[in-house]
Amino acid sequence: MEHKNLKPFPEDFLWGSASAAYQVEGAWDKDGKAPSVWDNFVRIPGKTYKGTNGDVAVDHYHRYQEDVKLMAEQGLRAYRFSVAWSRVIPHGNGAVNEAGLQFYDRLIDELISYGIEPVVTLYHWDIPQGIQDEYGGFLSRRIIQDFTDYAEVLFKRFGDRVKYWVTLNEQNVFITHGYQLEYHPPGISDTKQMYEANHIANLANASAIAKYRELGLDGKIGPSFAYGPSYSIDANPKNVLAALDSEELNAYFWMDVYTFGEYPIAAWNWLVENDLAPTVLPGDTELLKRGRPDFMGLTTTAL
Repeated sequence: MEHKNLKPFPEDFLWGSASAAYQVEGAWDKDGKAPSVWDNFVRIPGKTYKGTNGDVAVDHYHRYQEDVKLMAEQGLRAYRFSVAWSRVIPHGNGAVNEAGLQFYDRLIDELISYGIEPVVTLYHWDIPQGIQDEYGGFLSRRIIQDFTDYAEVLFKRFGDRVKYWVTLNEQNVFITHGYQLEYHPPGISDTKQMYEANHIANLANASAIAKYRELGLDGKIGPSFAYGPSYSIDANPKNVLAALDSEELNAYFWMDVYTFGEYPIAAWNWLVENDLAPTVLPGDTELLKRGRPDFMGLTTTAL
């Protein structure tokens, strides 16, 4: 049997589950939290199924202790959750909301008390509405410093207990869905802007990783990527090459930047030829290389 030839998972493998702040927390306007882009996007008619929203969700903000107990009963060894940026820094920059930090303090401590490893995602698609309105979010390079400052607040507050950090969750999803397909906020359909926003997100990701290393914290940090491999429909060389091209543009375009700090040549040349290449300024490549991650998480979804 094939399974007898497979290596078993190591004893210290972190079996767990994951969530996003907007999916589970609720309390969308409680204790100093300001709106995120998702808090407003779901109120646009037709954007969500039957107009549903995350105002309450599963009320994890108030019921986290029950939730963590259930995790322990299931035998989970890790829990990856995201921090709501607008709960910690309501506008996205400026004043820090202590009540927001205290919630995540309590959640992290509760997880640790049950022997569950906290894995913290810095960004799971819910940019504060404040900075989206102020300068356009990921369409402005101002977000690089704001995201880094936000990350630094979390690193300093939780770095003594959190050893695994995810910078951006599925950048390829929130960029394509938000700036090309209109499924996610900010609901833009502009391929040129999509690639511009993506480059700025790459820089923000690298900057946060560089800041983590600068602080000398004992842990690992990297992004998460939604990977869907491309396969040739048959052995026809043209179809094989088409599958490789698809892989280059839809996967390596992100993964190579994370891993090597550079865009893959074929994909970049295609962007240039089609007038879609983002603006690369002096120092960008150096930052991307300096901010290469310790790991890259891969997520896959069965449809």
